[in-house]
Amino acid sequence: MHEGEPLFCRGTPAGVGGSRNEMRITRVVTRLIGLGFRNCIVVEIHTDEGLVGLGETVMKRRTRTIETNLQELSHYLVGCDPLRIEDHNEKMYRDSFWVGGTLHATAISAIDAALWDLQGKALGVPVWRLLGGPTRDSIPVYCHCPAGDSPEAFAANLKQCRSWGHRAAKTTLPVFYGHATEADSDTGYSGHCGQMVSMLRETEWFATAAFARIAEFFAAAREAVGPDFEIAVDCHGRLNPATAIRLCAALEPYHLLFIEEPIPPEDPLALREVAAHSSTPIAAGERCATIYGVRPFLESRSLAILQPDVANCGGITAAKKIAALAEAYYVPICPHNPNGPVATAMAVHLLAAIPNGYMLEMIGSPDDLELHAKMVVSPLRPENGVIPLPTSPGLGMELLPNVEEALPFRPQNGGR
Repeated sequence: MHEGEPLFCRGTPAGVGGSRNEMRITRVVTRLIGLGFRNCIVVEIHTDEGLVGLGETVMKRRTRTIETNLQELSHYLVGCDPLRIEDHNEKMYRDSFWVGGTLHATAISAIDAALWDLQGKALGVPVWRLLGGPTRDSIPVYCHCPAGDSPEAFAANLKQCRSWGHRAAKTTLPVFYGHATEADSDTGYSGHCGQMVSMLRETEWFATAAFARIAEFFAAAREAVGPDFEIAVDCHGRLNPATAIRLCAALEPYHLLFIEEPIPPEDPLALREVAAHSSTPIAAGERCATIYGVRPFLESRSLAILQPDVANCGGITAAKKIAALAEAYYVPICPHNPNGPVATAMAVHLLAAIPNGYMLEMIGSPDDLELHAKMVVSPLRPENGVIPLPTSPGLGMELLPNVEEALPFRPQNGGR
């Protein structure tokens, strides 16, 4: 068989243990959509009964790579029964031979979510109903807040987040990241104009005075919003264990919700060293895929909060398994989600149906919510810090017409 030649679907081929009247996948369509500082890929799975399932994934700087993988996976899917979700998820993962890693799991994630969307639409129920029913009536949300270039700017930005109705916010590591400028090609919500070189390695020297300066940002923030507003910080893996421990000590007085990815993501024992020295909960896991990727971090007690991205970890199927595994270690799930509206819906449906749901990440600004509204008919929006459970069948998402023209793909660059 030549590469790219369609595979024979081994799900329930007509006449072999299945009915010829089963729904079948007829085609898989990918749409590249630009959403500000990131692009998303929306997967449409079409069927011979006219139903279409939607899934989404985001992997900044690797959009074209994921698009190609999706096209290759579609050779397997066309002709299959879309309702055999568990079967398809396992086959796409195992039959690639090169199992593991978020790069492959990311493509599977979008397809898996589209299959769950199809299942919900076929049965007329929301996906959370298929996952076991609700464990809560709403999903708490935290938003993104730029640290800015001074403690005063960060305090003002947090007050603005609170004025939008949020009760919790996360920033990137002050001093490392600052205000965005027009010259930045990939500024995201934090910018690349801090005092540190953007590509500074975690093993290189930087001034020890930086810890006191970073603490000044959070002292001003806590004074501005008081003790009841939750504040978290994302380090993007920029430190090594020793410097991360110093950071945790410097921030301890400000009672943060969590400190995220203080060190690079490869070594669970190194992260355990940081967690053992920190009274602030350590969160990580956005760059892990499948239960096999997260298991070492749970077994080594390396984190207090697990942050799988439903759009990268293997989809809703994999995320549900990850949540169950984490539950056995008393670890809550706080999905990574600086993504688009379909991926947000994917995470909401997951959190609605698991007992150890913690909180959901969103960019959460009015500008970003407006981008969501330009992409889908009825995007999910936080109300007073929470998202009510959606009630529409499937994921409840429908793309607006001509969305690729309205929100064109734009190649992204960036640093750490």
